[in-house]
Amino acid sequence: MKKILLPLLIIGFIVVSCKKNNLSDTYWLAVKSYPIPPETGNSIYDGMTLHFADDKLIYGNVFDQRNGETELRISGNNFFVNDTLWAVSVAQYQDSLVLDVNENARVKFVKLGKENSLPEKKQIWKHKNWVLTYNDYQRELFLTDSLFFDEPDSKLCIQKDLQDNQFISTIDKWKAIGINGNQLFVKTFHQMDEEFYRIKSYVNDSVIELESLEFPSVKTDIRKKQYISTEQKDKIYEQIQNYVWKTDKIIDLDTISEGSRNWDSTYVKMKSLKNKRLSFKFSDDLTYNIYELENSVANGNWKVSETGNEIILNSGIYPSDYIDLINVDKDSLVIGNLHKFEPTNDNYGLIVELYYKLVLKK
Repeated sequence: MKKILLPLLIIGFIVVSCKKNNLSDTYWLAVKSYPIPPETGNSIYDGMTLHFADDKLIYGNVFDQRNGETELRISGNNFFVNDTLWAVSVAQYQDSLVLDVNENARVKFVKLGKENSLPEKKQIWKHKNWVLTYNDYQRELFLTDSLFFDEPDSKLCIQKDLQDNQFISTIDKWKAIGINGNQLFVKTFHQMDEEFYRIKSYVNDSVIELESLEFPSVKTDIRKKQYISTEQKDKIYEQIQNYVWKTDKIIDLDTISEGSRNWDSTYVKMKSLKNKRLSFKFSDDLTYNIYELENSVANGNWKVSETGNEIILNSGIYPSDYIDLINVDKDSLVIGNLHKFEPTNDNYGLIVELYYKLVLKK
């Protein structure tokens, strides 16, 4: 009898073990969606978060603090949500999971395990100017406190390509979030591509070592850009305010794009730019005017950035709100700006986006 009972107990243990959800109490982040079929371009699952429990699935998104909960049953490689086949497991590794979700996308999830836990440092994100480096490529990030349009859980990010030393024609979002002890820095690029970084370590108060969750072999970090002193900033204000700065020379006109979509309501005439009719006045009451000859075509508030490298117009939520201070002298300014210009006759009515560099004189 004992000889029969022992094999039965072993078989019973194996059956129970197979039924147990081995994903229970684990957290995952979708870092890349591959559409099925490929031409559909489906990437709607990027940024999805999953928390598997024994009999339920808690889901959300890194850019949105709202989440949902549903019944979950796992049978072999099949994931059933409310008794409906939701996903099929293609591959499962120690740190990643590949699922075919709803028969329209193959999604790679990265595990957010406790072994990668770090203490949260909310204060470090009060600094707004950073340089993101991966391999040798660098982008400057302006992590603003402005909300990303109608998304209350994400903030606006303005980016500058440091290779070309000019702002990127896009308005993106960013967020710092903690999930299961993992501290994440997430952002978009051209609003379409999501970038997911796990904080590996805080090297000091100004350098954060990152792990790209989509490309873990790429060396990545983010560093604070140095702020200037109050005295240095005051000197810049004194040099540029209360003068009408007129265009003396055009250094560069770089056409970035042409299109019908506009992210700013302020138009400047292409003819005024090319004929050197533009002038700028930055008043000591922190208001500004941009003139075409004697007519003001743009106005609002202004300030010098904390790094001293830009004039920030208005609320600083558009790339055109950032005027590069390339050189500041007593009698001249060299500026750069990414801006949309009104349609011209030779571009079939399309809005022209230019990055221009000008020498201005009093």
